[in-house]
Amino acid sequence: MDLIVFSHWDYLLYAMALMGVILVFWAIGGWEWIGEQAAKLLPRATLQKGDKAHIYLNGRYNRTATISKVVADAVYFYDNKVRLPLSYRGRFYGYGIDKEDGSHVVYLAKRGHYRLIRVAELIRKVFRLIEDEENLNPEYADYIDLLKDEAGEGDGDEC
Repeated sequence: MDLIVFSHWDYLLYAMALMGVILVFWAIGGWEWIGEQAAKLLPRATLQKGDKAHIYLNGRYNRTATISKVVADAVYFYDNKVRLPLSYRGRFYGYGIDKEDGSHVVYLAKRGHYRLIRVAELIRKVFRLIEDEENLNPEYADYIDLLKDEAGEGDGDEC
């Protein structure tokens, strides 16, 4: 019976091949794919205009309020009188950090999902997940006229 003996160079070759496979997997977006699959284990409960949102401020339950408007970086409550920041949209939550005082605001459709925020944030940060387009989707209908007006300005010589 023959015994196979590996040299130092064999181990080095196998280590380099493994690192090459890992690098290719990372380069083609495999890391994000793993994160997307892990995020699918989390619940889906989206919020939109007119829905009631449970609001947590700095880790403590604050109140339940009806969303009156959603824009790209903020959520409005109480007939557009209160504006709160929005930084990230997840599968079942929205997250915002106030620039003035550093407060953390979390928006949830179901109050019981608050315990899953830490897990969801860990998955988001480790796997660099993109935002969920279906949750807290901004209303662009209010800005269509503004975009048309700005696009119409200029003399058209820019290319």
